[in-house]
Amino acid sequence: MKLKTFVLAIVVILFLGCSQETDDYVVSKQDKEEIEALKKNLPLILANEGWKSYEKKFSKNYQNWYMLGDQVRNREEYLSLVKQWYDAGNRANDSEVESVAFIPIAKNKVMYLHKQVEKFDIVNTEKKVSRDIRFIGIFIKEKGEWKVDFTAFMDAPKNN
Repeated sequence: MKLKTFVLAIVVILFLGCSQETDDYVVSKQDKEEIEALKKNLPLILANEGWKSYEKKFSKNYQNWYMLGDQVRNREEYLSLVKQWYDAGNRANDSEVESVAFIPIAKNKVMYLHKQVEKFDIVNTEKKVSRDIRFIGIFIKEKGEWKVDFTAFMDAPKNN
């Protein structure tokens, strides 16, 4: 997907997601830190704490927009793909996040734009894989804990 389409998607999500009043809500420093930590640690939670801890980090209404396939996957579809990868023995070993913006949608809902580099060990090989990814994420606070509610992402463009 081209970067222009990705940016257009951000604009559409902002207009659709910001229908609620947000003038009175500013994303607090604590909320930003909690969301950033969740996103940074999410691949490592899967590697270090296991599947049950990982899947609890996604809201019951979680959705993922798979841009290359131009489809929206529900929680079960998306997590089943991650589970297959995990069950094959693949694990993340490092994760770095660079925040771009935190955009309040509602008091308990925040859009988080960020860059993330995830590093993986691929099972049955000595191969190390690194992905430089651009994310749109929506996080929702449920029972005092931030959870992933929506994601759309793509690999960063390669410099030629």
